[in-house]
Amino acid sequence: MNTKLQEKLEEFLSSIYIMSHSHSSVSSYRLSITNKNNTGFHEFLFQIYGLDELELIDKIKQNEIDVYDVLNKFVIFLDTKGYKPKGIHSRLSAVKGFLRHLKADVSSDVCKQRVRLPRNIRKREQPLTKELISQLLRNLSPKLQTVILVLSASGMRLGELVQFRLDDIDFTTTPVTIRLRAETTKTRTERDVYLTKEATQSLKDYLQRFFGWNESADNFHLQDKVIFGSPNSNNSKNKQPPHLQAESLLQNTLRYHIRKLPQLCIKNGDDRHVIHFHALRKFFRTIVGDTCGRDFAEEMIGHRFYMDTYYQLSTEKRREMYLKAEPFLTVSDYKAVENNMKSLSVKYKNLESKVDDLMSYLRTNSIEVPDFLKS
Repeated sequence: MNTKLQEKLEEFLSSIYIMSHSHSSVSSYRLSITNKNNTGFHEFLFQIYGLDELELIDKIKQNEIDVYDVLNKFVIFLDTKGYKPKGIHSRLSAVKGFLRHLKADVSSDVCKQRVRLPRNIRKREQPLTKELISQLLRNLSPKLQTVILVLSASGMRLGELVQFRLDDIDFTTTPVTIRLRAETTKTRTERDVYLTKEATQSLKDYLQRFFGWNESADNFHLQDKVIFGSPNSNNSKNKQPPHLQAESLLQNTLRYHIRKLPQLCIKNGDDRHVIHFHALRKFFRTIVGDTCGRDFAEEMIGHRFYMDTYYQLSTEKRREMYLKAEPFLTVSDYKAVENNMKSLSVKYKNLESKVDDLMSYLRTNSIEVPDFLKS
């Protein structure tokens, strides 16, 4: 790739970063265009047309080459290389963006008509259960145990977890609150997440063991400490930002533990492991959605949804709703907790029914209702 083209590519990637502030997105776009395994768009152009991107733009402007024919051939090229539909969609999107950056006229509507894409294949995914999470926790290091419990209790993304600091946690609230700063979230929107008592205790134990945190002290010297940051973040040989290093380390460590245990190394129909960090987010979304409703669950995990600007809850209400879901998010001894909740629910309904019958009897017989029943 010549110097001028390299400069144009870097300009384009910078614009992608400005929009998303995501190093992962930049890396994905770069691979789509310059993959060194001969599957990037740059290599494709050279193999099929003997051109680079700038020469292609000249040919397109002179009406010597149809841009949609090029894109269609690129899709076929990726398909023959064994790329899955989702990967092809992603790479095509990156290439269209780069060509537009180079002043090519690429219409989304025309592209939909002219460029045929393989359909995404969605296979049934086995849900992550509390049994699996419990079994996993028994085979992990203290740090990973805490990571698993915090993610399953809060619904936050792994990228958000590796960036929150000690001063983002408020241990004085019930439930404990973690403030996710806008610059650390995928949507660039600040939000609060909560922890179960179980996850809170694990986090406190972790902080005491690895940071010398003292629950009775102000811990001022630790306030800016990134709790789950990578220990190799200052490695000059690694060009990744510290939070991406931390993500990679946690993901690789989890895979290592899963692969050692056949009972945990189970896969879905798409050949992806059942146990992975994003599955914990799905676990949280399912539990909270079933317990407190879809809108609250979507807000808690930081998703945008229809009419979300009109969905507003006070801090007190949000905490109240989370506490309602907490027993069902608790992993350790979860069967006893859930059975106790069901038992309490049945007893409450029976008591409510008896009170209603009593009130009806008093009114029917013109007996004054006692003050304690009026409330």
